[in-house]
Amino acid sequence: MNVLVSLDGIGYKIFERYAQKFINNGYSYCHKLITTFPSVTFNAHATAITGSKHDKHFVFDNVITDSKTLERISLYGDHSLIDKDDLHKQTLFHSLSKHSLTSSCIHWPLTSGNTYIDYLITEANSKKSIQEPNPVYSLDNIALNKTILAIQSSSVDFVASRFVGYDALAHKYGKDFDEAIEYIQLLVDYIAQIYDALLKFQASFNLIIFSDHGQSDVKSFFYPNQILGQSPWNQNLYNDQIRFVGDGSGSLLFYSLLDDQENKKIISYFTNFPEVSDFAYIECKNYSRYKPVGILNLNPNVCGEDIMAGEQPQYEDMKSLHGYNPTTVDEMNGFLVCIGSQIERGKWIEQEKIENIAPTLASLFQIPHHCDGKVIKEIIRENE
Repeated sequence: MNVLVSLDGIGYKIFERYAQKFINNGYSYCHKLITTFPSVTFNAHATAITGSKHDKHFVFDNVITDSKTLERISLYGDHSLIDKDDLHKQTLFHSLSKHSLTSSCIHWPLTSGNTYIDYLITEANSKKSIQEPNPVYSLDNIALNKTILAIQSSSVDFVASRFVGYDALAHKYGKDFDEAIEYIQLLVDYIAQIYDALLKFQASFNLIIFSDHGQSDVKSFFYPNQILGQSPWNQNLYNDQIRFVGDGSGSLLFYSLLDDQENKKIISYFTNFPEVSDFAYIECKNYSRYKPVGILNLNPNVCGEDIMAGEQPQYEDMKSLHGYNPTTVDEMNGFLVCIGSQIERGKWIEQEKIENIAPTLASLFQIPHHCDGKVIKEIIRENE
């Protein structure tokens, strides 16, 4: 059995204070796991489970837009309007199914309707059973219990679970706030329970734990659609020809029905604002109706939101966020630790990429999985 656990939102620098405990217990440790850009949950998890970046799976952000209609689509709750079959066929779940291997998936984004998963528990369905106003503790308790049950049952070959609590608390209180930091210790205890269950119920197993992204403190706010409303392109905005899309993030997607020349003028216009780090024009050979024209990357500590003139900000109380380019804002990057029958003990790796998780798991299963990522060979034990 192979088990993959995501600890949403814990940056590698914050995790450093816990890493030695894992190393002392025989885990191999990747100090920095380079995440996606934008460094957001849905993009990162799609990349981790497919082994390819958004130019293949097209999950650019937590919120996207139909490039033909400019309809804003929030992916929270596993949005059903987008066609996810192409995404599902790129996942490790599909490769496992093709080789008669079974899987259980708990609270992983964009998995509803994935017919290649044998036992699926979505975050949206779990939330329906929780009555309390702040459900993160109960959600993660469900994820823990379902993960352990899957291990005890021995009915599946692969388990993928996601724990959301730290990310939610960091957004609300700050990445270094006492309640958020204390929650990491709770998650460490959860990992110990998962590991103990594997030792008790599985003769052979591998356990991989990673974080999809980190967090950065919020100090100022930026509203590019309001700026467009006062720019030479204001009529294009109000005629639904251009739009920035972002959900309280360090980056925003830019969608446009205008020609390339006009789009490049808009990109140049925004690079003059002090809140903007850069504006990346997206070159992508593969077609998707959800592909943006570009990504507006903000400077550290600046929170972007896609509200229009007259709309009220929703994120002014948010203390920490993510979404920035991980090459310019280093604290966006996560970490990885792992232990198991096929994994080297106590191996220390400075840096890896999040897209390398899926092919590494495929290698542990000894099955092919077509993707852009590479196997992390340093952590795999050679056959004796």
